[in-house]
Amino acid sequence: MRTSEEIIIIGAGAAGLIAARELSAHHSVTVLEARDTIGGRIQTVYRDGVKSAETGAEFVHGELPITLGLLKEAGLSYYHIYGKMFQVRDGKWDARYEMIEDWDGLLEKMSSIPTDMTMQAFLDELYPGERYASLHESVKSFVQGYDLADMTKVSVKALYSEWTNESENNFRIDQGYTAMVRYLEDVSLRQQARIITNAVVRNIDWSAGSVTVTTEAGTTYTGNRVIIAVPLGILQQGTIHFSPALPDQMAAAHNIGWGTVIKTVLAFKAPFWEKQAPQVGFVLGKAPIPTWWTQLPDKANVLTGWLGGPPAIPHLHKTDEALLEMALQSLAILCNENIDTLKGLLTDSHISNWASDPHVTGSYSYSTPATAAAQVVLNTPVQQTIYFAGEALYNGASPGTVEAALSTGKAVAERILQGIKN
Repeated sequence: MRTSEEIIIIGAGAAGLIAARELSAHHSVTVLEARDTIGGRIQTVYRDGVKSAETGAEFVHGELPITLGLLKEAGLSYYHIYGKMFQVRDGKWDARYEMIEDWDGLLEKMSSIPTDMTMQAFLDELYPGERYASLHESVKSFVQGYDLADMTKVSVKALYSEWTNESENNFRIDQGYTAMVRYLEDVSLRQQARIITNAVVRNIDWSAGSVTVTTEAGTTYTGNRVIIAVPLGILQQGTIHFSPALPDQMAAAHNIGWGTVIKTVLAFKAPFWEKQAPQVGFVLGKAPIPTWWTQLPDKANVLTGWLGGPPAIPHLHKTDEALLEMALQSLAILCNENIDTLKGLLTDSHISNWASDPHVTGSYSYSTPATAAAQVVLNTPVQQTIYFAGEALYNGASPGTVEAALSTGKAVAERILQGIKN
């Protein structure tokens, strides 16, 4: 039974849309999205109705219950990915590659620290001196590339939890992640939710049980409750003004790390990388863009480049043309090819620089030693009126994922439904 409760959701990414799906079955829901399309950091590119590239989220990192449950519900198929990992050293490809030397010993020391600290402080204390220089370098490359994190800010305990819960079973969605968010949108619309794009929220005036949301264009929306499901970077920039102010929540947002990445998806006429080795899954080496992967088991002649964390920052304001040149230069180095040959083979490219999008400003979050306490603050409703959601507020075993965003959006919706019922 639908009630007169009016709920406003700011942000039509995974968290906002699953909250809309859950709530619009029972209440009036309006979703306000700043960008001209839904999905947030999920953005599948299609060519003639077929998935061409994932410029945002791409992988389902393990047997994740909410994500896989939604795919099943929506009738969307997915497949297991595989392929060998190669390290390129001096032009030679080596499949016998250990991401970090003495991995088990490192994890053991990470698990035994009495109080949390940053990864840089941990290495300086437990692995001091020049003899551990290569370990420092490999850990730094992994932390920056995989977690998009700053070594001087990221939490050792959070990294330990994440690294020891990693699944070897990863998947891709046949029709792409956008098909999943479109499903959430369709269900929400059938349940009479309103989803409004190009609605940049600037002000939220509130009192207990009442909110007035004003957009950049001056349009106002009123409701009883509001869910803030925007990327962490938007909260950190303070572009949404609350009246009365929320100093504790805004301070908490700054105690969570915010990463960035430049993702490059390139399509070629032929799989030139197969000259180096068969069954190539991932390639890592010293190049301007150091990490690449194929689409295996899909035979598409596509390579995806990944430049994450602090090393991406100097390149954030480069043009797409300059970033494409950097990507091709990187592949020429790693694959022992001539860059002009690669330009001749190139058929399509997608450069995704999320930090340059003013409504996103980055990629995904990471934990600092202060993040657990910050998440408690942000996950606590403000007078049962203001709620926060999004992957940065997730404290489970799959941080930085679509599952993390879905989990928080679903949890907020359940909290609201339970609160109204009571």
